[in-house]
Amino acid sequence: MKRLLILGGTGDAAKLAREASQMSDLEVVYSLAGRTRNPNLPECKVRIGGFGGVDGLVSYLSEAEIDLVIDATHPFARAMAQHAAEACVQANIPRLKFCRPAWRQGDVSWISVVDYAGAAEYLKELGDRIFLSIGTRDLKAFSSLTEKWFLIRAVEQPAMPIPLDNHELLLERGPFDEAHERTLLVTCQIDALVSKNSGGAMAAKLTAAHDLGIPIVMIEQPDLPEGKVLDRIEDVLEWLQ
Repeated sequence: MKRLLILGGTGDAAKLAREASQMSDLEVVYSLAGRTRNPNLPECKVRIGGFGGVDGLVSYLSEAEIDLVIDATHPFARAMAQHAAEACVQANIPRLKFCRPAWRQGDVSWISVVDYAGAAEYLKELGDRIFLSIGTRDLKAFSSLTEKWFLIRAVEQPAMPIPLDNHELLLERGPFDEAHERTLLVTCQIDALVSKNSGGAMAAKLTAAHDLGIPIVMIEQPDLPEGKVLDRIEDVLEWLQ
């Protein structure tokens, strides 16, 4: 029996772990960083906590006798993706990146930027009330915009104080439909929306903002490490077989 390490943290990753656990010749270990207090856990062996960089992950792969690795972390978990790629090369273990395809402009259009600093620069000219729909970890890039008011949405109370002078924290868990997002945007009088290109089905917040004529600033996904990338669970299971 082979042992598969899934680097998780997304709903898609948990679903993949459940599907892979049904394979008779495979033992699945599902790994989480441990930042979320009530994570979505599959019914398999679960490991919570960091590895300690590339060297720590290499040691874990050896100690746990891992045969295969699937990196199913969030598209913006750049450091973990790079660590996984480097560790698997060193350990000579096959690795696959499972990642939802990025959103593409079409019926919904936006301003594309490569990072948070670029988004902050555009916001200088896009109104005074901003919905920062990017979580709570990368807000410091917007701290210089002291004349703006920010709406921040999170699943749970952040561990660290939000580094923005003028903001409101909204705690709620998705998924959200378009009616909900439209009501939120109108009620809070949002002038511009900032989002990360998480990919998959087009998010309701984007279609709602577009229909309301609210500008969208989109932080595009970072480049992935070299290696095989698949975006459907069915294809990942076939790769495992």
